[in-house]
Amino acid sequence: MRHWSRGSQWLGAVALVVGTMTVGCGGSQGSTLDATSEVSQAVEATSDSSDAVEVSSLLHGLDKLRPQAIEGFHCDASPDITTVEVCGKTLPATVHLEWTDCAPPTRPEGPGRGGGQPPGGGGAPPPQDGTGSQVRGQSLDGGGRPGGPGPRGPSSGTVDIVNAYEAAEDCTGAVTQNQTVTFEVSSTHSDGEVSTVKGTTASTSELVDGAPPRRKSTQADVTRTRTDADGTVVKSVRLEGSLSIAFSTDTPPVRTIDGAYTETALDGSQGTVTLAGIVRPPRDVCPWPTSGTLTRTTADGASHVLTFGPECGDGTLDGAALSLPDRGERGGGRH
Repeated sequence: MRHWSRGSQWLGAVALVVGTMTVGCGGSQGSTLDATSEVSQAVEATSDSSDAVEVSSLLHGLDKLRPQAIEGFHCDASPDITTVEVCGKTLPATVHLEWTDCAPPTRPEGPGRGGGQPPGGGGAPPPQDGTGSQVRGQSLDGGGRPGGPGPRGPSSGTVDIVNAYEAAEDCTGAVTQNQTVTFEVSSTHSDGEVSTVKGTTASTSELVDGAPPRRKSTQADVTRTRTDADGTVVKSVRLEGSLSIAFSTDTPPVRTIDGAYTETALDGSQGTVTLAGIVRPPRDVCPWPTSGTLTRTTADGASHVLTFGPECGDGTLDGAALSLPDRGERGGGRH
């Protein structure tokens, strides 16, 4: 086994989506958007953490890392990586990431809200003012709304990835990768509120030479909480369930995510969350999913559907148009 440490270009990769996506309007619709946003971000944190090694192209070799494959790679100045030889290939065995007070990356303006950003080191420019774009109806933006968190500040966190591999003695056929990920990332907002995402994933996938993994199955248990400036938990959602991820042949790949979770709220009430065809392009192409739906069915039987696309930055909640903010207002973190 070999140990490798790289500079600031790696693995912010879970980026773990710790900003808030709440809405500056009152009433039940605002509450629905707030709750659905919390769930959406917890789901995103889970899929990003689970798929970070593949999406960063680390499976293709240590010289193939793509720092913009998942947001937040810039946060860790010296990630610790060990490798193992499997059938003549050098594959990642463990990855440890740990960072403090990392400013979220900002995304340059560009057509289609897809932007893109050249690789950079730590100390990225600070986030924008968090007011968000109000282009299409409500905004899925947590910055500066009355009664909600202020603009998101820097993040701190840890991510640990452990991979084990199984292969035939003659190395014919696919290599099975068994992976566990443990993560916790917190971000402090300007009003003192803290958003935290923490959890674990356990995944199995088949690796084939010269191509992205075949469909990957993941079991996940992730909790997203928000605490006020006094340390009191004001919102919490726990998701337990499974994901199935298909990878395109691109480098880094486009991911298509399907899955189902049980959702448990702070008061103990439970519902379900279903993901259908969530398409996640590389972050430097579009920082949001470009198609697919997230459906929440709450304890009272009501259902709410968050739909992404068709263009980058487009979305609807129960048919009402949403404005998806620049990810520079939410990202940060690293994995």
